[in-house]
Amino acid sequence: MNIENLFKKAENFFVLDKNTKEEKKEKKKEKLESLFVKKIANLKKKIKKENSSDDKKKLKKQLGILDKFLEKIEDK
Repeated sequence: MNIENLFKKAENFFVLDKNTKEEKKEKKKEKLESLFVKKIANLKKKIKKENSSDDKKKLKKQLGILDKFLEKIEDK
């Protein structure tokens, strides 16, 4: 590796643009948020279809936990 490439890599490492980091972080957050929304929708469908009250309780508990996680993600 020549010295110019080494300097470019060092510069990128130490002076990474904050906007780039923030954009990546925001994309990850949006992706995670959309995954939680989809999972919550699927759980709601399962709850409606489920016949057993014990299974419904378990699914509702999972749904509550996912809702809390989604709220935390949205707050940040």
